[in-house]
Amino acid sequence: MLRAGQRIVTADWRRRIGENLSRADAQRVRALFSEINPHLAADARFENRWTTKRQDAAVLIPIIDRREGPTVLLTVRSSDLASHAGQISFPGGRVDPGDADRVATALRETEEEVGIPRAAVDVVGALGVHHGGLGFEVTPIVGVVDAAAPIRPDPREVAEIFEAPLDWFADLRNHKTEEREHLGVRYKMFAAPYGRFHIWGLTAGILRSLAEILQPDSGGVQK
Repeated sequence: MLRAGQRIVTADWRRRIGENLSRADAQRVRALFSEINPHLAADARFENRWTTKRQDAAVLIPIIDRREGPTVLLTVRSSDLASHAGQISFPGGRVDPGDADRVATALRETEEEVGIPRAAVDVVGALGVHHGGLGFEVTPIVGVVDAAAPIRPDPREVAEIFEAPLDWFADLRNHKTEEREHLGVRYKMFAAPYGRFHIWGLTAGILRSLAEILQPDSGGVQK
Protein backbone atom coordinates (compact mmCIF):
# COMPACT_ATOMS: atom_id res chain seq x y z
CA MET A 1 0.00 0.00 0.00
CA LEU A 2 1.19 3.53 -0.70
CA ARG A 3 2.22 5.13 2.58
CA ALA A 4 0.98 8.53 3.73
CA GLY A 5 2.86 11.22 1.85
CA GLN A 6 3.93 8.95 -1.00
CA ARG A 7 3.25 10.22 -4.50
CA ILE A 8 3.28 8.62 -7.90
CA VAL A 9 6.45 9.52 -9.77
CA THR A 10 5.18 11.58 -12.70
CA ALA A 11 7.95 10.45 -15.06
CA ASP A 12 7.32 6.79 -14.28
CA TRP A 13 3.63 6.19 -13.64
CA ARG A 14 2.60 5.63 -17.26
CA ARG A 15 5.25 2.98 -17.93
CA ARG A 16 4.46 1.17 -14.71
CA ILE A 17 0.71 1.10 -15.44
CA GLY A 18 1.41 -0.33 -18.88
CA GLU A 19 3.64 -3.03 -17.43
CA ASN A 20 1.20 -3.98 -14.69
CA LEU A 21 -1.81 -4.16 -17.03
CA SER A 22 -0.20 -7.20 -18.64
CA ARG A 23 -0.23 -9.08 -15.35
CA ALA A 24 -2.76 -11.88 -14.82
CA ASP A 25 -4.27 -10.18 -11.76
CA ALA A 26 -5.03 -7.05 -13.81
CA GLN A 27 -6.73 -9.11 -16.52
CA ARG A 28 -8.98 -11.22 -14.33
CA VAL A 29 -12.73 -11.00 -14.88
CA ARG A 30 -14.38 -9.40 -11.86
CA ALA A 31 -17.99 -10.16 -10.96
CA LEU A 32 -18.10 -7.30 -8.50
CA PHE A 33 -21.40 -8.01 -6.78
CA SER A 34 -20.68 -11.70 -6.26
CA GLU A 35 -17.12 -10.93 -5.20
CA ILE A 36 -18.19 -9.02 -2.08
CA ASN A 37 -21.58 -10.70 -1.63
CA PRO A 38 -20.86 -14.40 -2.29
CA HIS A 39 -23.78 -15.46 -0.13
CA LEU A 40 -26.22 -13.55 -2.40
CA ALA A 41 -24.83 -14.56 -5.81
CA ALA A 42 -27.67 -17.00 -6.54
CA ASP A 43 -30.35 -15.26 -4.49
CA ALA A 44 -33.54 -14.93 -6.57
CA ARG A 45 -34.19 -11.50 -5.08
CA PHE A 46 -31.05 -10.22 -6.80
CA GLU A 47 -30.94 -12.27 -10.00
CA ASN A 48 -33.27 -9.97 -11.94
CA ARG A 49 -31.40 -6.91 -10.75
CA TRP A 50 -27.83 -8.04 -11.40
CA THR A 51 -27.99 -10.73 -14.06
CA THR A 52 -30.27 -9.46 -16.82
CA LYS A 53 -29.44 -9.86 -20.53
CA ARG A 54 -25.73 -9.37 -21.21
CA GLN A 55 -24.72 -5.99 -22.61
CA ASP A 56 -21.14 -5.49 -23.78
CA ALA A 57 -19.71 -2.07 -22.98
CA ALA A 58 -16.43 -0.22 -22.59
CA VAL A 59 -15.35 2.83 -20.62
CA LEU A 60 -12.27 5.00 -20.71
CA ILE A 61 -10.30 5.65 -17.53
CA PRO A 62 -9.01 9.07 -18.64
CA ILE A 63 -5.77 9.94 -16.87
CA ILE A 64 -4.83 13.53 -17.62
CA ASP A 65 -1.13 14.33 -17.53
CA ARG A 66 -1.36 17.56 -15.55
CA ARG A 67 1.77 19.52 -14.64
CA GLU A 68 1.02 19.17 -10.93
CA GLY A 69 0.46 15.42 -11.25
CA PRO A 70 -1.80 12.97 -13.08
CA THR A 71 -5.54 13.19 -12.48
CA VAL A 72 -8.49 10.94 -13.27
CA LEU A 73 -11.48 12.49 -15.04
CA LEU A 74 -14.97 11.37 -14.02
CA THR A 75 -18.46 12.43 -15.01
CA VAL A 76 -21.74 12.96 -13.19
CA ARG A 77 -24.41 11.52 -15.45
CA SER A 78 -27.42 13.63 -16.38
CA SER A 79 -30.52 13.10 -14.26
CA ASP A 80 -32.53 12.69 -17.48
CA LEU A 81 -30.79 9.51 -18.64
CA ALA A 82 -32.72 6.25 -18.72
CA SER A 83 -30.07 4.27 -16.79
CA HIS A 84 -27.67 5.17 -13.98
CA ALA A 85 -29.03 8.74 -13.91
CA GLY A 86 -27.13 11.07 -11.60
CA GLN A 87 -24.43 8.53 -10.88
CA ILE A 88 -20.69 9.09 -11.19
CA SER A 89 -19.08 7.20 -14.03
CA PHE A 90 -16.31 7.07 -16.59
CA PRO A 91 -17.12 8.16 -20.13
CA GLY A 92 -18.24 5.11 -22.06
CA GLY A 93 -21.18 3.00 -23.09
CA ARG A 94 -22.51 0.07 -25.08
CA VAL A 95 -20.50 -1.47 -27.88
CA ASP A 96 -21.76 -0.32 -31.27
CA PRO A 97 -21.78 -2.82 -34.19
CA GLY A 98 -19.55 -0.41 -36.10
CA ASP A 99 -16.86 -0.31 -33.40
CA ALA A 100 -13.67 -2.13 -34.37
CA ASP A 101 -13.00 -3.19 -30.78
CA ARG A 102 -13.54 -2.16 -27.16
CA VAL A 103 -10.90 0.57 -27.46
CA ALA A 104 -12.87 2.09 -30.32
CA THR A 105 -16.03 1.99 -28.20
CA ALA A 106 -14.37 3.76 -25.28
CA LEU A 107 -12.79 6.45 -27.47
CA ARG A 108 -15.98 7.06 -29.46
CA GLU A 109 -18.11 7.37 -26.33
CA THR A 110 -15.55 9.64 -24.67
CA GLU A 111 -15.55 12.01 -27.62
CA GLU A 112 -19.35 12.03 -27.70
CA GLU A 113 -19.81 12.55 -23.95
CA VAL A 114 -16.99 14.92 -22.97
CA GLY A 115 -15.57 16.13 -26.27
CA ILE A 116 -12.04 14.74 -25.87
CA PRO A 117 -10.77 13.93 -29.39
CA ARG A 118 -9.64 10.36 -29.97
CA ALA A 119 -6.28 11.63 -31.20
CA ALA A 120 -5.67 13.24 -27.80
CA VAL A 121 -5.82 9.86 -25.99
CA ASP A 122 -2.77 7.61 -25.76
CA VAL A 123 -4.17 4.17 -24.96
CA VAL A 124 -2.03 2.32 -22.40
CA GLY A 125 -4.00 -0.90 -22.13
CA ALA A 126 -7.10 -2.49 -20.64
CA LEU A 127 -8.22 -4.10 -17.41
CA GLY A 128 -10.18 -7.35 -17.45
CA VAL A 129 -13.94 -7.33 -17.91
CA HIS A 130 -15.95 -6.02 -14.94
CA HIS A 131 -19.51 -7.28 -14.48
CA GLY A 132 -21.85 -4.55 -13.31
CA GLY A 133 -25.54 -4.23 -12.53
CA LEU A 134 -28.24 -4.49 -15.21
CA GLY A 135 -26.20 -7.07 -17.13
CA PHE A 136 -23.35 -4.83 -18.25
CA GLU A 137 -20.00 -6.48 -18.98
CA VAL A 138 -17.60 -3.56 -19.07
CA THR A 139 -14.03 -3.44 -20.38
CA PRO A 140 -12.13 -0.53 -18.77
CA ILE A 141 -9.60 1.04 -21.15
CA VAL A 142 -6.77 3.06 -19.58
CA GLY A 143 -5.76 6.09 -21.62
CA VAL A 144 -3.49 9.08 -21.02
CA VAL A 145 -5.12 12.32 -22.15
CA ASP A 146 -3.11 15.27 -23.43
CA ALA A 147 -3.47 18.06 -20.88
CA ALA A 148 -4.12 20.50 -23.73
CA ALA A 149 -7.07 18.52 -25.06
CA PRO A 150 -10.45 20.31 -25.08
CA ILE A 151 -13.08 19.04 -22.67
CA ARG A 152 -16.64 19.89 -23.67
CA PRO A 153 -19.25 17.76 -21.90
CA ASP A 154 -22.50 17.03 -23.73
CA PRO A 155 -25.23 18.38 -21.39
CA ARG A 156 -27.67 15.75 -22.64
CA GLU A 157 -25.54 13.03 -21.05
CA VAL A 158 -23.22 14.75 -18.58
CA ALA A 159 -24.34 17.06 -15.79
CA GLU A 160 -20.84 17.73 -14.46
CA ILE A 161 -17.23 16.63 -14.80
CA PHE A 162 -14.46 16.65 -12.23
CA GLU A 163 -10.88 15.49 -11.79
CA ALA A 164 -9.29 13.78 -8.81
CA PRO A 165 -5.59 13.03 -8.25
CA LEU A 166 -4.43 9.61 -9.40
CA ASP A 167 -2.45 9.53 -6.15
CA TRP A 168 -5.70 9.66 -4.20
CA PHE A 169 -7.22 6.68 -5.99
CA ALA A 170 -3.92 4.76 -5.75
CA ASP A 171 -4.21 4.77 -1.94
CA LEU A 172 -6.23 1.70 -0.93
CA ARG A 173 -7.22 3.43 2.29
CA ASN A 174 -9.55 5.61 0.20
CA HIS A 175 -11.47 2.56 -1.01
CA LYS A 176 -14.15 0.86 1.04
CA THR A 177 -17.38 -1.10 0.90
CA GLU A 178 -20.69 0.25 2.11
CA GLU A 179 -23.98 -1.41 2.91
CA ARG A 180 -27.19 -0.91 0.95
CA GLU A 181 -30.58 -2.60 1.04
CA HIS A 182 -32.73 -4.27 -1.61
CA LEU A 183 -36.06 -5.96 -0.80
CA GLY A 184 -35.14 -5.94 2.85
CA VAL A 185 -31.79 -7.66 2.25
CA ARG A 186 -28.59 -5.83 3.07
CA TYR A 187 -25.70 -6.12 0.64
CA LYS A 188 -22.31 -4.51 0.03
CA MET A 189 -21.13 -2.22 -2.74
CA PHE A 190 -17.71 -0.81 -3.57
CA ALA A 191 -17.31 2.88 -2.75
CA ALA A 192 -14.61 5.55 -3.05
CA PRO A 193 -16.07 8.84 -1.76
CA TYR A 194 -14.09 11.88 -2.90
CA GLY A 195 -15.07 15.21 -1.37
CA ARG A 196 -18.69 15.94 -2.29
CA PHE A 197 -18.64 13.21 -4.95
CA HIS A 198 -19.94 9.86 -3.77
CA ILE A 199 -18.38 7.31 -6.12
CA TRP A 200 -19.88 3.84 -5.73
CA GLY A 201 -20.85 0.68 -7.56
CA LEU A 202 -19.19 -0.31 -10.82
CA THR A 203 -17.14 2.88 -11.11
CA ALA A 204 -15.74 2.42 -7.60
CA GLY A 205 -14.99 -1.23 -8.37
CA ILE A 206 -13.02 -0.28 -11.48
CA LEU A 207 -11.12 2.35 -9.52
CA ARG A 208 -10.30 -0.30 -6.94
CA SER A 209 -8.86 -2.50 -9.70
CA LEU A 210 -6.77 0.43 -10.92
CA ALA A 211 -5.53 1.06 -7.38
CA GLU A 212 -4.50 -2.57 -6.98
CA ILE A 213 -2.23 -2.49 -10.04
CA LEU A 214 -0.58 0.65 -8.65
CA GLN A 215 0.50 -1.00 -5.39
CA PRO A 216 4.22 -1.55 -4.79
CA ASP A 217 3.68 -5.24 -4.01
CA SER A 218 2.06 -5.65 -7.45
CA GLY A 219 4.96 -4.05 -9.24
CA GLY A 220 3.13 -0.76 -8.76
CA VAL A 221 4.34 2.79 -8.62
CA GLN A 222 6.14 4.15 -5.61
CA LYS A 223 8.46 6.98 -4.78
